[in-house]
Amino acid sequence: MDTQKKRIVVIGNGMAANALLEELLKAGAQRYSVTVFGKERHAAYNRVLISHLLTGEKSLKDLAFHDDQWYREKGIDLRTSAPVIRIDRAGKRVFTEDGSFAPYDKLVISTGSVPLMPPIPGIALDGVVAFRHADDCERIRERARPGARAVIIGGGLLGLEAAGALLSMGMEVTVVHLMDRLMERQLDKVSSEMLREDLERLGMKVLLNRKTAAIEGNDRVERVRFSDGEAVDADLVLVSAGIMPDIALAKASGLYCERGIVVSDTMQTFDPAVYALGECVQHRGKTFGLVAPIFDQARVVANQLAGDGRKPFKSMPTSARLKVAGIDLYSAGETDLREEDSVEYLDRKARVYRKVLFEGSAIKGIVMYGDSSRGPELFGLLAAGDDVGGRRGALLWDGGKGKSITALPEDAIVCGCKGVTRKMIVEAIENKGLFTREDIKRETGASGSCGGCAPQIDRILEETLGAGFQPALTQAFCGCTAYTREDVLRNIREKKLKSVSEVMETLGWEGVGCEKCRPAINYYVSVVWPGDCHDDTTSRLINERMHANIQKDETFSVVPRMYGGVTTPGDLKRIATVAERHKVPLVKITGGQRIALVGVAREELKAVWKELGMPSGYAYAKALRTVKTCVGERFCRYGTQDSMGLGVEMEKRFSGLWMPAKVKLGVSGCPRSCAESGIKDIGIIGVAGGWDVYAGGCGGIELKAAEKLVSVKTGFEVIEVVSAFLQHYREDAHYGERTFKWVMRRGFDNIRKEAIEDRAARGGLCERIEKAIALSKDPWADESGEERKGA
Repeated sequence: MDTQKKRIVVIGNGMAANALLEELLKAGAQRYSVTVFGKERHAAYNRVLISHLLTGEKSLKDLAFHDDQWYREKGIDLRTSAPVIRIDRAGKRVFTEDGSFAPYDKLVISTGSVPLMPPIPGIALDGVVAFRHADDCERIRERARPGARAVIIGGGLLGLEAAGALLSMGMEVTVVHLMDRLMERQLDKVSSEMLREDLERLGMKVLLNRKTAAIEGNDRVERVRFSDGEAVDADLVLVSAGIMPDIALAKASGLYCERGIVVSDTMQTFDPAVYALGECVQHRGKTFGLVAPIFDQARVVANQLAGDGRKPFKSMPTSARLKVAGIDLYSAGETDLREEDSVEYLDRKARVYRKVLFEGSAIKGIVMYGDSSRGPELFGLLAAGDDVGGRRGALLWDGGKGKSITALPEDAIVCGCKGVTRKMIVEAIENKGLFTREDIKRETGASGSCGGCAPQIDRILEETLGAGFQPALTQAFCGCTAYTREDVLRNIREKKLKSVSEVMETLGWEGVGCEKCRPAINYYVSVVWPGDCHDDTTSRLINERMHANIQKDETFSVVPRMYGGVTTPGDLKRIATVAERHKVPLVKITGGQRIALVGVAREELKAVWKELGMPSGYAYAKALRTVKTCVGERFCRYGTQDSMGLGVEMEKRFSGLWMPAKVKLGVSGCPRSCAESGIKDIGIIGVAGGWDVYAGGCGGIELKAAEKLVSVKTGFEVIEVVSAFLQHYREDAHYGERTFKWVMRRGFDNIRKEAIEDRAARGGLCERIEKAIALSKDPWADESGEERKGA
């Protein structure tokens, strides 16, 4: 350890400690020598999304804030599985369980909280677990199986998220709550009752006003008995009865504690060398269980350690959002004021409830159920303490848009989960050239946890950038549902929905759907369940139903496949013969190096395709259209690589594979790029000694140059890279989203890391696309039952 630097030791490596490290780095990491002791075997991860870890929707790697390399690069000595057992304040040292120690100049305690385990007889039985950490998820998954019975003790935010996760895993779930309503700290009676009704519609059983008297069983849990004598059977009991600040270590060291470690406005304990933050602290009589104020505490501590000392901690209102599929709920501030002054809207049939509570002319509380889109924007007005008395009636309808969001104070918190202010977002947009919500999330963390602040971020982007704003594609799937694309995909995976009708029946779709949602759902079930889904032809657009492109006069164009633009005299004769026999009005060389027969009547399509005996060129489909090639080194004096051979090989490999949108490839044998590789969805250019692979180009209405993805030496590597990129696009892009828009939305570097640089992920993508390729068939061969040449 560098003795010239100030030695900072951090006890704990949760979300609070991670936020502190990030703030310290902003203050200038070179000033400090930082050692972090974590009790868990994992580095810090996003505990806000722990229910997604339980279901398997996200891995621990997905939730991790940083990998081991990040800590090394930043010069932070991270020690996992290293619980500190003693603090020697006189000698300024901390000691770990294994006997090692570390000296400090300044100590930060961030030990978090421990789950409250009520003194219920039988609570130590096998099968009774808490739900707080990543390891808890592993223990729960060991016991969770479809059809097994789970009882959740506690109807608060975390308990209900755990219940939703277990329900999605196929378990029978009963929620037991001591109070007369769910989430009584965040909801009023109306919204809590609506929540209970909707949870029961999803398949949960909810028992209110129930006190658990005992958990019964022999070696392991078998049932839960209540004080009224009734009981429910259980294979798993998950206790979510609240949390307590973890103060044991601080208390043993002689630091002053009450319910939590008592700290000042600068987060300093009674020992000036020791700071504390997070769920373990008590500030002005309050303890903290939500992340928003904890991130603000991290900024204060970093500010103090950097020697600035001007920023005090001030407790601010917090917001909460329930993360259960099919439930849209948002709450902020005080929702149970004694002398209630409120504006409310209730539509029981539509399951929409909105309520704003006032104290004087300022907002003091917000409850949104069924439609929470205005919640985060109203929270900005609440946090700012604005006078809204003159527009009370409009708040529920326009979210307070009578006042521009840029008129909010600069320090108004936009992202409660990360404590990101309006000023921080605006500065990131202006100083770093950001254009999308994904950019904001990457740079500031805002909207990266619960996502509830997304509408506000879009407003800030729109008002800061004007026409340069690129809205995110996270709105409702279509007008037939309130579900987003992510909601639909999650339900398709978790509930094993394998057809359009199953998705619509399960998610309560309005009517029979529309031409926007039906084709998209049909595509998504085919990607999630290749070979095991029902392809609903009624959910395909007319071009895909007819396997041909409809023209303005309602005739069709027939475009047979010509791999890499290469054909034979025999194929040319066949095309000419068919065109003459059927009196085709127009024979056209297309921009994709093929021949189109334009003007074929609907009733002649089957006969034309049968006589051609060639595979479909998919000129009509959301699929691979063409692989354009030049003649390459075989014939061209400038050619450095066999572009024609590689192009044909790739087109044969990927033809017939359904995509979110049309995909065009180009393979050029040298940097002159005669196949226009630089403006293709994927472009390959031959160079001396190998190939350069480009992606995300477009030569249509919006002209976009492709960006270099990777350089490789062999054609085999090209195919591997392209396979991984295409499968990532198939799985991650929105239906109808071209590759260049996907790349702009997701970030080119992010995609490269996820699909190319991560070798394990790359291998998995290649395996999955192989399965999809094996299932693809030529549509006209399917129609006639005949084998197609080259199919």
